[in-house]
Amino acid sequence: MNDDPEINGSQKKKICIIDNYPFGFPTDRISRLESILNNMIADVEVVTIHFSQLKEEELEQFSGVILSGSNFNVSSFYYDYKIKDRYQPEIELIRNSSQVPILGICFGHQLIAYAFEAQVCRMRMPANNQGIIFIVLNETDEFINNNNIPVNVHHRDFISPNDVNIINNFKIISASRTKGYKIIQYMKHKEKPIFSIQFHPETHNAYYFHASLFDDQIVNKTMTIGQKIIENFIWGCIYEH
Repeated sequence: MNDDPEINGSQKKKICIIDNYPFGFPTDRISRLESILNNMIADVEVVTIHFSQLKEEELEQFSGVILSGSNFNVSSFYYDYKIKDRYQPEIELIRNSSQVPILGICFGHQLIAYAFEAQVCRMRMPANNQGIIFIVLNETDEFINNNNIPVNVHHRDFISPNDVNIINNFKIISASRTKGYKIIQYMKHKEKPIFSIQFHPETHNAYYFHASLFDDQIVNKTMTIGQKIIENFIWGCIYEH
């Protein structure tokens, strides 16, 4: 039997993770994304590219792209042009993409909003939002098929559901009222395969939330749902685009 994927018509799909953290920043979120993708039943090849080495033309080979979180803040782009310039290739990728599915996570979510000229807002200190919260979806879809779920959040930047450019370009599926702010938790583009979430589906380590406030059942549910969301995105990349 010939196992050549080209001959058998089953060429392995490539998924790109864009690592938005600076070199050397101590995080295991990239490795956890890689682990979730590599442990899927789907036979995919995972390629991680640091944002500083991004070349838009190379992304045509991928069936899907995930934009990771970061310790940088998109809200700083308005006054720190050096940081903005470093992410300009990724911003252009988002603006120009039409066929390749994109999933933005936290910083990636805010970067997507910025690319469509929405205002990226900043919580005032000490309103850093982190931990497990429950969000409600207006509707379920192929990406998130539960309408009331626990998710991990870890951010200060956020996108308002009242932003005109968001309303014009995106369908808002879920927004929360957290610490006095209205925050988009999940939105998707009206025409392009762009999915954008504020929370961290890849984050389910006890270090990232106040474990004493939650029982093991909620923690395990958060982990399972987060992993399923990422897997749903990948399956969509493979079979729908």
